[in-house]
Amino acid sequence: QAHTTRSSQRCLAFVDDVRCSNPSLPMTRHCLTHICQDVNQTLFKPCQGSEEVPCNKPVPVSLAEEPCCPLHLRLPPQMYVPEQGLPGPAELDAAPAELYLSAAELQPSESLPLEFSD
Repeated sequence: QAHTTRSSQRCLAFVDDVRCSNPSLPMTRHCLTHICQDVNQTLFKPCQGSEEVPCNKPVPVSLAEEPCCPLHLRLPPQMYVPEQGLPGPAELDAAPAELYLSAAELQPSESLPLEFSD
């Protein structure tokens, strides 16, 4: 039987002999929770999880070989490594007093026109 396009169709999955009450995804007969029970669909795969925490949440198929849910997503290694020679915030606060300008030094020494040229 062909899939219907009605958006009000309920999921066909049963959990403990009770039919799921969630609406089915468009063009399917299952909701997002049970979409992997549809053997004909190819847009979702179950998350592989990890050895410590198994998982079967449906995740969209992507370019990754084994798509994972956000909980089990493996992040790539950090690309940026901060330089070791840069001073930390505590070192910046301890600047010598001669680096500060007095009020007289902050006054402009000549008058500049307020016009801007292109």
